[in-house]
Amino acid sequence: MIPHSPLFATLVPGITGILIYAFKRWLKRGQGWVATAAILASVLLILNMAPQLIETYQTEGPLLFTYSWIKPIQINFGFLIDMVSLPIALIAAFVSTISCLYSIKYMGDMQGQAGYYANLLLFVTGMIGVILSENLIQFYLFWELMLIPSYFLIAFWGESEKRLDIGFKYFIFTHAGALSMLLGILALYSYTGTFALIELPLKVRVIPPAMMAAIFISLLIGFLVKMAVFPFHTWLPDAHSVAPTPISAMLSGVMLKCGAYGMARILLSTFGPVFLGGIDYLTILGVVSIVYGGIMALAQTDIKRLLAYSSISQIGYIVFGLGTSSTLGIMGGLLHIVNHAICKSLLFMCVGVIIHQTGTRDIRKLGGLIGKMPITGITCLIGVLSLVGIPFLNSFWSEWMIFAGGLSSGKILITVIGVASTIITAGYYMRFAWKVFFGSTPKNLSHVEEAPLSLRAPLVILAATSIVLGILPGLMLTFITPAAEYLFGFIGS
Repeated sequence: MIPHSPLFATLVPGITGILIYAFKRWLKRGQGWVATAAILASVLLILNMAPQLIETYQTEGPLLFTYSWIKPIQINFGFLIDMVSLPIALIAAFVSTISCLYSIKYMGDMQGQAGYYANLLLFVTGMIGVILSENLIQFYLFWELMLIPSYFLIAFWGESEKRLDIGFKYFIFTHAGALSMLLGILALYSYTGTFALIELPLKVRVIPPAMMAAIFISLLIGFLVKMAVFPFHTWLPDAHSVAPTPISAMLSGVMLKCGAYGMARILLSTFGPVFLGGIDYLTILGVVSIVYGGIMALAQTDIKRLLAYSSISQIGYIVFGLGTSSTLGIMGGLLHIVNHAICKSLLFMCVGVIIHQTGTRDIRKLGGLIGKMPITGITCLIGVLSLVGIPFLNSFWSEWMIFAGGLSSGKILITVIGVASTIITAGYYMRFAWKVFFGSTPKNLSHVEEAPLSLRAPLVILAATSIVLGILPGLMLTFITPAAEYLFGFIGS
């Protein structure tokens, strides 16, 4: 393994972004390619850690990389690489690479390209840093680093005249959630004297039960706001529909999953018994989000808002899976973080292509595009069918695991309601696919052609990934299965 791989994987994108902006006068062309290469380097560095982790995990546990940082209070700058963090960091870097590649053409005519790519790369560093952080204070710093560049990407490069107002709303909501999380982190430190994620499960036993519950709720609110779970969701439809399409793909495909990762990594492992006491509320919250997001998606005529509300619905699956308190359900929740990242990013990019080629995002003004844009249509249908739960596409595996986990944990009624609510998921996705790609083509779209190769290539890569992971789910389950068993071990302990 390359020495300091997690350090480089985390910091290379952000440092590259700063350099792109600093030397923008001399690097007027090729900024997008440099940015894509920087994130691709992170993908390769994360992949480089996988063989050693697989080889030594059973005997030596996670890979831990620490650097001395704040000695007076014993805080290190460190990275925790295990079966939980590695696959999620990998998919975050992979989707970000594809989004950056997609940006080269999609954002090619915009002003301020150096600033755009600088913020995009800092955003990526924030997300990877959150996932690989070894301690809670570092986790929080990277969490805030996600927020600041993503705010600028929405507010300054958004696709609406309301982008400044919506960017401000996004900032206030997510920062308020972050402050709630910070209170929980500081309270944990005040009782345990440590921020280290590995040490916390043993040291939290000194915390009084009432305070333990209060800290749990404070952290949970922070994660739920970031995940846009009902009723903390109101910032998401506006932000996702206004953000540049490549950024929408990253927001929905990756950033929301950082909240889910926080739930799994921190709440499950540190608050096992408290988490167990709240699982009924979490599964109910998950199903409510599935139903609410689905109904709202059915009512949308703006195709980007439709996908934004569908993200609320799909996040409900993850919350439900993690809340089942079963190995199978947790496994499904973790796997759905990966699968939804791939498919939702694919769908946002397909919608971006449709808007780019047709000039409209109104579903009522579209139709019959499968004949004019066959690659876009086929790849979009792959994403749709996967999230509907069609066998041999990647999301099928995570969705059945989530609901099987609910049944295995004895939550029969709420699981039946959850399974029934998937009809809504099928309804809004199939309505979207039919309205856009089938039926008659409006006369004003008779001139529409397939998108350029630079926009189609990212779609094909993501669609192919969905198919490969649908046929060979073991590629991810090699990591996800021991990760779920590890996290399940903290429940009731």
